[in-house]
Amino acid sequence: MKRIIIKSMHLTNFKGVRDLSIDFNDTVTNIYGRNGAGKTTVFDAFMWLLFGKDSQDRKAFELRTLDTDGNIIAQLPHEVSAVLEVNGQEIRLMRRFTEKWVKRAGKVEKEYDGNKEERFFNDVPCSKSEYEEKIADLCREDIFKFITSPTYFCAQKPDEQKKMLLRMAGNITDAEVAGDNEDFKRLLDEITGKTLTEYKKEIAAKKSRINAELVDLPGRIDEKKRDIARSEEEDWSSLEAELKMKRERRDEIEQQLDDINAQQRALSEAQQKLFAQQRELQAKINKRESEVTEEVLRGFYTAQQKKSECQISIDSLKREISIAERSLSSYEDEIKQCEKKREQLIEEWKRLNARQKQIQAEQIQIDEAQFICPTCHRRLDLDEIETKEAELMQNFEQQRGERLATVAEDIARNKRTGIANNERKQSYIKLCDETRTGIEDKKKRIEELEKSEDYTQTLVKPDASAAIASDALLNELRKQLEELTQKQSESQPKATADTSELKDGRAMLTSAIEDLVAKLSKRINVEEAQQRIEELEKQMQTLNADLAELERTEFVIAEFSKARSEAIEARIDGLFRFVRFRWLKVAINGAVSETCEATLNGKPYGTCSNAERINIGLDIINAICKSEDIFAPIFIDNAESVNDILPMQSQTINLIVSRDESLRIETANE
Repeated sequence: MKRIIIKSMHLTNFKGVRDLSIDFNDTVTNIYGRNGAGKTTVFDAFMWLLFGKDSQDRKAFELRTLDTDGNIIAQLPHEVSAVLEVNGQEIRLMRRFTEKWVKRAGKVEKEYDGNKEERFFNDVPCSKSEYEEKIADLCREDIFKFITSPTYFCAQKPDEQKKMLLRMAGNITDAEVAGDNEDFKRLLDEITGKTLTEYKKEIAAKKSRINAELVDLPGRIDEKKRDIARSEEEDWSSLEAELKMKRERRDEIEQQLDDINAQQRALSEAQQKLFAQQRELQAKINKRESEVTEEVLRGFYTAQQKKSECQISIDSLKREISIAERSLSSYEDEIKQCEKKREQLIEEWKRLNARQKQIQAEQIQIDEAQFICPTCHRRLDLDEIETKEAELMQNFEQQRGERLATVAEDIARNKRTGIANNERKQSYIKLCDETRTGIEDKKKRIEELEKSEDYTQTLVKPDASAAIASDALLNELRKQLEELTQKQSESQPKATADTSELKDGRAMLTSAIEDLVAKLSKRINVEEAQQRIEELEKQMQTLNADLAELERTEFVIAEFSKARSEAIEARIDGLFRFVRFRWLKVAINGAVSETCEATLNGKPYGTCSNAERINIGLDIINAICKSEDIFAPIFIDNAESVNDILPMQSQTINLIVSRDESLRIETANE
């Protein structure tokens, strides 16, 4: 068991309380004061100290002190500290809230720059996370709130209340609720991994679908019956004779169209053959023209390619020269930097060398005052003076040696840097020489290419038209093409046969045939319609049976929920002295829904007096404390309204309205 007690608490500038110290009794402490005197502020301060919130569980609340006009008094520290006793061990806590004021450059007065919050655990500063972790080790925040205020539990939503109660009582399994009830057992088997709520939704969805089908089925049955009635009125023999006649006439037209299409296809095939021969001859002509042209232009294209290759080489060399010139400029800049660096190193060497000579020339200077005793002010004895002089000389030589060593090290480093700088300069000089040589070689190569015969020759593209016109093979192919063209023109049909009238007649017959077939199909479907009516009526019976089964399942679910609520209620009610909980709410229409509401002698919490509500909250706190095995201070606001406060195992702080202008503290010992 863990027992938390407030031993003392101090408030500084907290919510208008400028300075307040309270020593608490281990059992009961009464705090008196008029409305607004600061009773609830004590509770707020304690909760803020622990969790950074007020007693209403608000992080955002005004904790700073205000003046008579309601304005915040700036630059005040706001602080709450307390000494707690946890199972006999004292723990000191403090939380401090301050404003940050800074004086910015160019400003006369300081400016507000946000807030700062500090936390101390046993006088040791803590980060926010560290402090929260230490407080949680004392008691979890959610549990602490339940056991600190009598009104907190019943102010929570029913689901939160239920969650806490089930935590206290332990959950009841569905199997325990079902017991020997076969309907309940069957229900649990049907759920198959779903929650009861999910299964209820599934049942409701199935009922909705069945009801929708039941609404639709009578109309579909009536429609089939009307189809049967209309079918019995038709002259089926006349319709069949008319259908046969129209089909025969359509067949005749189809044959005429087939004959015409055959003739057209034959003529079209002959034309396509001639077209193919023409395309083949034209391809041969085009190929031969390309061959003749290529032969005439072969020398021209060769010379043109050589000249182009020369130009490409020249352009490439010019680009390489440009790149090399940029590199050369960069190398020359590096050489200048090396020369500048050499001058700097020479100046540094001169300075270091002078410093070395200066140190070497230094002589010790001894103040005679060092030979005077600081206590009796007499001059030291000769042997003491000699010892002192030797000591001073040793210190002087040691210090001078250390300084000379430092200077020598700097001189050596200067030399190493100079050697490296010179090597770097020589490397860039070499690069400059190589780059200049490369540039000159490329310029010579450009000059050679520009003077070459391949580059300087003037090119004139020859005309191949004369060679094409005189080619014997081309002339023969053109003659064959002209003959084919003439033959194709002579075989072209004079006109295409007009079949539009035949096609219109066929379309009209086809439409009439489709109408007749549709009418005759209704006679065939009479038996099918009758069979479909029987199927639909059977489907209605099945759906009604399914609906009845689903409604029975809904009833079983409602009974199971009621049984589970009663079982949970019985277990949880055993945790309390006089508080009982109502788990089901019955509406005016008889609908039952789950809830969680504390009652006193059957009276709902919401209709109870303030005194009854406080005692209900205290009974709940006692039960939670026993369940969690932890007891913490309880703050009872408006405690004056309760004649008989329920006895508590926890430390109790009663906040009592009185005529006292300022807070008055009384303990059980007084």
